Amino acid sequence: MIAVVAGVLRDEAGRILLAQRLPGKHLAGTWEFPGGKCETGESPHEALARELTEELGITIDDSRPLLSLTHHYPEKTVRLLLREVQGWQGQPQGCEGQPLRWVAVADMSELPMPAADRPIVRTLGLDARYAITPDPARVGGVDGLVAAWQTMLDAGFRLLQLRAHSLSAKVLAGLAPRLGEMARTRGARWLLNGPSEMALAAGADGLHLRHDELIRLKGRPVPDHLLLAASCHDRESLDQAAALGADFVCLSPVRETSSHAQARPLGWDGFARLCQHSGLPVLALGGIKPDDLGVAREHGAWGVAGISAFGGAA
Repeated sequence: MIAVVAGVLRDEAGRILLAQRLPGKHLAGTWEFPGGKCETGESPHEALARELTEELGITIDDSRPLLSLTHHYPEKTVRLLLREVQGWQGQPQGCEGQPLRWVAVADMSELPMPAADRPIVRTLGLDARYAITPDPARVGGVDGLVAAWQTMLDAGFRLLQLRAHSLSAKVLAGLAPRLGEMARTRGARWLLNGPSEMALAAGADGLHLRHDELIRLKGRPVPDHLLLAASCHDRESLDQAAALGADFVCLSPVRETSSHAQARPLGWDGFARLCQHSGLPVLALGGIKPDDLGVAREHGAWGVAGISAFGGAA
């Protein structure tokens, strides 16, 4: 496995710097996040600092982990470590003759990019904090669910999952569009944990698959323009999510939880090992709080997810 580190540099307009691979190189002509291979003994930050000096002629002030994933090309396996560059000295230029371009996140999907970078593009415009609704039976029914949804939006979360298995299909189908409109007015994206047909009818931004649903499926259940997320617990489910073309996964449980007391927690070390296997961006779930984002990313995650600590009831 080849460890590759890449940097996300943003300009004042929020655009991200991409570099085009030169003729004669692997994946020539594609646009990618600037970076390169980690040398023996280098930390990811040290490797990125060296690569960006060599490729762009800049000196970076600091960088922090953003996400990681593993991609299997026919000829090699790459472990990609993406880092957010906090600041730099100098003007980026193609020191090796490579073209550079500042690109808005919304426009990245129009460019040819390496397969390993594709899942990253879908997540760059999303909130890395995934707030999940509590079961209505625990919060007083529909009114309690609506209140929890509002609380999550008021707290600033902009990626939400509507999960309400105790509601009948009829009630959920009537409620989902209402919650979706609440989310849209606050600039939030939301996924339905439920039937794909209901997600489409309700105007959801995507679908979230339970672990048992994920394992049974033979193909992607929603169109490519919608987000697809899945709940994973092991290597097999991570592989299945990647095979279906999911955009990101929730990996759990990291810690013990009262809602799944029988499940053996992964711990951060076990979580990190599974992240090293994943070909998709991973959210840490299970006993996780929003302020765990930093430690989650240090262990390979893209983000964090939860219920009670994100505005839902325990």
